[in-house]
Amino acid sequence: MSDAPWSSRALRAAARVYGHGAGLRRELRRKTPRRLERPVVSVGNLAVGGRNKTPVVAAVARMLHGWGERPAVLSRGYGRETPTRDVVVVRDAEHMRATLAESGDEPFMLARELPGCCVLVHPRRARAGAYAEEALGCTVHVLDDGFQHVELARDVNLVLLTVDDVLHGEVLPAGRLREPLHVLEHADALLAVDGSASRLRMALGRTPDVPIFEARRHLGPARPLSGTTDFSRLHEAPVLLVTAVAEPSRVADDLRRVGWNLADVLSFRDHHRYRGEDAALLARRAREVGAHAVITTAKDAVKLERYLPIEVPVAVVPLEVVIEPVDEFAAWLRSRLSLDPEGA
Repeated sequence: MSDAPWSSRALRAAARVYGHGAGLRRELRRKTPRRLERPVVSVGNLAVGGRNKTPVVAAVARMLHGWGERPAVLSRGYGRETPTRDVVVVRDAEHMRATLAESGDEPFMLARELPGCCVLVHPRRARAGAYAEEALGCTVHVLDDGFQHVELARDVNLVLLTVDDVLHGEVLPAGRLREPLHVLEHADALLAVDGSASRLRMALGRTPDVPIFEARRHLGPARPLSGTTDFSRLHEAPVLLVTAVAEPSRVADDLRRVGWNLADVLSFRDHHRYRGEDAALLARRAREVGAHAVITTAKDAVKLERYLPIEVPVAVVPLEVVIEPVDEFAAWLRSRLSLDPEGA
C-alpha cells in the first residue's frame, strides 16, 4: 500500500501547526512595534523565493528620491560574509561606504543602483532606521522584505503576490507560503506579479478592500562587465545564463521572451557566494555549449566581478520593475505618506 496519502496528510497537519505558529508570532510582535520619526514603506511578500522584492524596493526608493525625499533602504543583510552587531551604512546619499562582504549581495546591489539614497543593514531594522534619521538626515524609509518584520511599525504595507500564491495557498511545508492568506488583511496594497490586477482579484475570489497595482518587469540592454565583444548585438548570439537567484527559470523566461538565445542555464542556490572555481566552471560550460558570452543578473554581478575577466565576455542584463498604473500608484503613495504633492 502506498504511503503517499499519509505523507500528504502529515504535510497538511504540519502546515496547520506552522501557520498557527506564524500567526502567534505576528500577533505577539506587533503589540509593541517600534515607530520611527519618519514614515516607513514596507515591501514584502507571502511566499518563499523570489517575487521581485528588491527591484520593487529600488523602484519605490527612486520614486521617493524623485520627489525630493532622502530615502533610507533598510535591509537585514542576509548572507553577509562578515556580519557585525553594528549598523552598517552600505552607502550614504553621496558615497559607497561598505564592502560586499559587510553588506550582503542585495543591499550592495541596491547601494550601487540608488545614488542619492542611503542603504543600511542591521537585523533590527528599527535600529538602522533611527541611525539613518539621526546621522544621515533621511526623511523616509523603505523596508526591504518587511511584511513579516512586524517589530517595526510601518505607514504603508506593499505585498507582492502571484496568482499561484493564491490558488495554491498552502503554508510551509505543504506549500510555499510563509503565512496564511488571511494575513493579507494587514496589507495596504497588493502588487500583482506575473499577471494582471484583474486576474489576481479573480483568484482571491472577492474584491479586496485594498488597491491592486501591477509590478511589471522590464529588462534593460546588456551592460559589459568584462571582455571585448559587440555587447549591443549580444542578444543575437547564443549565450550562457549564470545566476544564483531564488527562481532562475523566471529569469530565463524573461530573457527568452525578449529574444535572447540561451544556449544553457547554469544556476546556483539563492545568495550563493561565488568562488574562483565557479568562475572556471562557467567559462568551461560556456565553451562546451558554444556560448559567445556569459550573461548574468545585477545581483550576481556584484559577487562575480572579483573573479573577472575570464576566457569569455561577461555582461549583466539589468532588471527594473515599474509599478503600474504609474501615476495612480504615485498619487496613492503620496497620499498614504502625506507627502507634499509639489515635492520638496
